[in-house]
Amino acid sequence: MNGKFQIELPVGECYVEIAKGFEYEPVRAKLMIEPGQSQLALPIHRRYALRKQGWVTADTHVHFLSPQTAWLEAQAEGLNLVNLLASQWGNLFTSICDITGDQSNVSRDDTIVWVGTENRQHLLGHISLLGGNGSPVFPMCASGPGESYFGDPAWSSLAEWADRCREREGVVIIPHFPNPYAEVVADIILGKVDGVEIRDFHSPTLNTYGVAEWYRFLNLGYRVAAVGGTDKMSAGMPVGGVRTYAQLGENEFTFANWGRAVRAGRTFTTSGPLIGLQVEDKSLGDHIELPRGGGTLELHAWAHSVHAFDRLQVVLNGQVIAEEKSENGTRAASIKTRVNVDRSSWLAARCLGSHKAWHCWPIHIAAHTSPIYIAVDARHQFNSTDAGYMLSLLEGGMTWLDTLAIPVDANRHATIRRVFENASEQLRQRINE
Repeated sequence: MNGKFQIELPVGECYVEIAKGFEYEPVRAKLMIEPGQSQLALPIHRRYALRKQGWVTADTHVHFLSPQTAWLEAQAEGLNLVNLLASQWGNLFTSICDITGDQSNVSRDDTIVWVGTENRQHLLGHISLLGGNGSPVFPMCASGPGESYFGDPAWSSLAEWADRCREREGVVIIPHFPNPYAEVVADIILGKVDGVEIRDFHSPTLNTYGVAEWYRFLNLGYRVAAVGGTDKMSAGMPVGGVRTYAQLGENEFTFANWGRAVRAGRTFTTSGPLIGLQVEDKSLGDHIELPRGGGTLELHAWAHSVHAFDRLQVVLNGQVIAEEKSENGTRAASIKTRVNVDRSSWLAARCLGSHKAWHCWPIHIAAHTSPIYIAVDARHQFNSTDAGYMLSLLEGGMTWLDTLAIPVDANRHATIRRVFENASEQLRQRINE
């Protein structure tokens, strides 16, 4: 029952712990349980209230729950949106019967559950199709030993899935970014991706593979938002253990408005801290124009948390340019500084700590904002080294298609290959420019 549950406790002293998302103070109390006691009420204090400031919080990636259970767990964790994802796992299909093409009818009390799909291919990549209206995008998997039926051909590109999701007014996310990592490169270059899951907070430095690869795309001028999702597959992972905060402002909380906020980059991903960044009068996802030669910008970054963290950092094009440290851990930090920008760039804030929660695997207390973008002399941001790296990945994807993939027929093979060819051509044009 919502707000109540039943559990057996021993008579005498015992410890009770309560946690409810990232805006409530955790409770750890020593209690005395009396013989015959049948009721126990424990208060929990809400320290932060970002919902009142126009923020909603979501998990972009949940599996193996019923919609009702997803709603109940979301209420317990302070979540506003659960994206429950159906998929195929060889001969097993999960959550298919829960797809309605609309928000689930369990949605209420400021919590929405929407059943979408995670469409998967073992080498080209996985892609989460969230919130699409009407029929789901089939086939959900296109070859691969752990995805489609054994021996299935490469039915579809991820790009085709993304296009069909957007036709249904859905949101396209790359889960557990970047792997599997082949066509994902092409789809970001071609503008078919709304956000990438930045959730690999397994290092206290945030110098992780997923973060580094996301920085490469940002350094190439591709604007893709950071979102948070758990890939929850068991009770060992709480819904929203890593989550997305999206700024809706004055807009009503609907899936459509949440999707618009994600596409606009008004987001941060977090495993605990609540983080923000303002540059001049601009916020996350915004764009700043500077004349030739650039200029100096005032910035303010901040973080608050019910769990201790060690550092708040500001990064410019992936490099730390300002930092506030705490040797013993802190629950609040702020940076106010000026930064000189002489070329087209991006700025973001991140927060990291040595403390970690155990959610199936250790997750450090961390957060990362989506960027604020700066254009100097109206030029695109670009990095030739990262461009060469991406071209190599695109060539690898085409080589796999031509040599190891099982084609449906020549036309299907050519259609999927054209995604890589178009992305390569666009990237080479930018290199030439």
